[in-house]
Amino acid sequence: MAALRSVGGIQVRYSPWYGNLQAVLVTVPPQVWVRNPEILMRAMAVGREMGYSRFLVQATGATQKAVLLDSGFQEVDRLHVLFRRSTLNLPKVPESAGSARLQRASSLHVDEVIRVDNACFEPFWAMNPLALSEAVAATPRSRFRVMTVGDSDVLAGYAIFGLGGGEGYLQRIAVDPHWQGRGFATRLIVDGLRWAKRWRTRRVGVNTQQRNENALRLYLKLGFELQAEGISIFEPAPS
Repeated sequence: MAALRSVGGIQVRYSPWYGNLQAVLVTVPPQVWVRNPEILMRAMAVGREMGYSRFLVQATGATQKAVLLDSGFQEVDRLHVLFRRSTLNLPKVPESAGSARLQRASSLHVDEVIRVDNACFEPFWAMNPLALSEAVAATPRSRFRVMTVGDSDVLAGYAIFGLGGGEGYLQRIAVDPHWQGRGFATRLIVDGLRWAKRWRTRRVGVNTQQRNENALRLYLKLGFELQAEGISIFEPAPS
């Protein structure tokens, strides 16, 4: 679970990184570390005492990225950031997705959700059960739905939406590669958009890897708008 520590009088958040028990996302207010990158080094020293060995930092904008590069960090990955205004009409769900069934996820689905998730994401981004529970609990309200197909209710996909501060978030979505191309992802997303709209959210956001062109095309098709600034993930470069 995420933990808070005071480092030099600054509140630092340590969030375990997906399925990697040795990696942690270190969150320090950017306005602090841009002026004084040394606080990140001190925060990582505290993280080592907590048992972590790999440290990741998020950056947006050219200034933050330049500071990290100058401080001996290297870029690990880049993410697109997209938002969809809730005033837009909901997209149409393809007829091919109509035969699948949506239901609330339960503890009985966790193993299959992890299987589908790990089939869709590379190890750096793949979830384990702890990361899954963190995603569900990341916002004050959440909607966790699974999609099943066939008489045996094979789990074909899942989606987690969150809501907080008047905004919605598509926290995670995955469709088993075997079931892709049938509109299942669209149906999962529309279900979450409908839920977010009922709660009168201003907009719904989502992140996706910049090299995931299929996901980007889908989000754009569904009315999400690409933001000028994305997110980069950094870690200390090997010495």
